[in-house]
Amino acid sequence: MVENTTDDLCWEIVTTIANERGVEACAIEERVGDVVDVDALERLAQQAGESNSVNLSVSFRIAGCFVIVTEGGRVRASCPGTGEDPRLTSCAN
Repeated sequence: MVENTTDDLCWEIVTTIANERGVEACAIEERVGDVVDVDALERLAQQAGESNSVNLSVSFRIAGCFVIVTEGGRVRASCPGTGEDPRLTSCAN
């Protein structure tokens, strides 16, 4: 069975945002795939992680946060402000 690294990268982005915002991952409504081509991002991150001569840094904004993905699929998020973002929801239904 082939590992689905694209889903892993999406999950890493969502959980990094959730951790930075102090909410549960299910509270992030905005879909990563609606903001960035995740397959292409995964390929770039993987190729950069395998190369000593490529430095990758891709940044985008999602759910009120600035997200940076670097080589090997490392993800960082910065969420300025403390007001509730309209793209967040409660996990309880």
